[in-house]
Amino acid sequence: MKPETDTIDVATAAAVLQTTQLKILMLLKNKALLGEEVGGEWYVNRDSLECYKAHGKDIKIEMGCKSYCSSGGCGCR
Repeated sequence: MKPETDTIDVATAAAVLQTTQLKILMLLKNKALLGEEVGGEWYVNRDSLECYKAHGKDIKIEMGCKSYCSSGGCGCR
């Protein structure tokens, strides 16, 4: 069962970032991406994914997108 929030499954998130599902799970674990586990399946918050896609690889620390954007860096959340 998919969560009610605006999320996508790990496979779709991996395709968006052109990476592996394992990398997406690692980004979730490190809190570089926001998400939730429902019924044993992980789902990624769409806003978090878009923010990481726009800024994550350019910032030295993967969690940087979350702190950079929330501090007024770009307006992502």
